Amino acid sequence: MRRLILLSGSGISADSGLDTFRSSGGKSLWAQYDPDIVCNFSNWRRNFDLVHEFYSRRRLELADVTPNAAHKMAASWQRRFGARLITQNVDDLFERAGAREVLHVHGLLTALRCLGCDAAWDFGYRAFDRDSDHCPECGSLKSVKPAVVFFNEPAPAYAEMWRSLAELTRDDLLVVIGTSGQVLPIEEIAHSCRAVSVLSNLQSERSLGEEDFDHVLHGRAAEIAPQLDALVTRLMER
Repeated sequence: MRRLILLSGSGISADSGLDTFRSSGGKSLWAQYDPDIVCNFSNWRRNFDLVHEFYSRRRLELADVTPNAAHKMAASWQRRFGARLITQNVDDLFERAGAREVLHVHGLLTALRCLGCDAAWDFGYRAFDRDSDHCPECGSLKSVKPAVVFFNEPAPAYAEMWRSLAELTRDDLLVVIGTSGQVLPIEEIAHSCRAVSVLSNLQSERSLGEEDFDHVLHGRAAEIAPQLDALVTRLMER
């Protein structure tokens, strides 16, 4: 059976109402905080309370949104084709749409981890409380960090992502949805990938190297999901 990998970015969740880092503005959470303060591994301990305030607000925001048609489509690909879902997103909308074993290369918003003892645990959609939310393993407070990969922080799941992409052959299919190409080198991935490749993005992005993809669709992910699903189904069943 052909292998199918979906590599997604924040654009796939934008239609659910979640702000993206690079397109947000106005009253969005990203516009109210300096990412270099709340998302920087080099100085997060010095800004401990502000960091947890920001991520608490993001978790509460996530609790109020629901998976859109693109998340549900991806979950159906997993059921129908055994798709490998790899996402740069830290939300859990794929899982809430019914997907399993999603590779979150930048971590997960609904979890916490302790840098002191390397424990990690599910935290849900609530606000962090410094009086009670100590590490359940070692009891530390100051080592408890959102389980999200910050700027200047290693991303261990990248190794598994690169390995999965390198294993693809021309008989397989790579679908990329909703990414600017400014975090992962999408142009390089598309150029070197041996699989048939599909790009679905809101609009043309110079940083994505669209000429290296076999198929390109523009539009909001949730709106063009039926068109994209039909294309992927045809390619997988050929």
